[in-house]
Amino acid sequence: MKMKQPHLGRKIADLRKSKGFTQEELVEKCKLNVRTLQRIEAGEVSPRSYTQRLIFKALEYDIHESDGTLSINIEKPISVLVKMLGRLYRNVLDLFNLKTHTMRKVSILAVTAILIGLGLTAITTKSNAQTIEEVTEIIASHNSNYIRWFNNGQVDSLLTIYRDDACMMPFACGKAELRILIQSDMRSGFVFKDIEIISVSVCDTIAVEKGRFTIFTGGGDLSGMYLSEWRYSNKKWQSVNDIARFEQ
Repeated sequence: MKMKQPHLGRKIADLRKSKGFTQEELVEKCKLNVRTLQRIEAGEVSPRSYTQRLIFKALEYDIHESDGTLSINIEKPISVLVKMLGRLYRNVLDLFNLKTHTMRKVSILAVTAILIGLGLTAITTKSNAQTIEEVTEIIASHNSNYIRWFNNGQVDSLLTIYRDDACMMPFACGKAELRILIQSDMRSGFVFKDIEIISVSVCDTIAVEKGRFTIFTGGGDLSGMYLSEWRYSNKKWQSVNDIARFEQ
């Protein structure tokens, strides 16, 4: 069965003592602070699954071959992922409204590609234990740079936001195609005024951002909605899928 607090804290404390570790020695191995470990062992807080893995790895405790008294808490990340995928699907449907057969096909393909990518990455990657607030701040910084670099015509700088295999659905995939698309947009003469984050969902190394953008054209301001999938790798967050539409 799944162990919860305060049983989890007692289990960690018992394992630590059986190994002859002080709290200071254990946190040194886990790269945590003493106060965090104290609160975990006291049952005051429930650590993230990533933090649990760090602690049990340091204690040389195999959570997959335990006696049944402990099961690592993976239900919560999986539950978060399922909810996030459901929200993503609804957001994409809402984004395009499926008003035409062509757009219906585009939406289905986009949703399928993003969901498959999210699902596979969630299975094969480890948690980075970053909070929604931390990831949102990073994405907001990227968005701010995007506006500045786009408006200044800095294509190379702007492309650093994207992973090499990133896509702007359904128009372009890969940095070579993204470069052509971005340069074409820059030549069109419009200027980005704002990128507003509405929501960010995070599960391990995946983040899904929903937001609104505003651009200035010769005829005035135009606004639209967008959905972006971000992935964490090589110690940085990069965009891998973008999909957007103008509001009518």
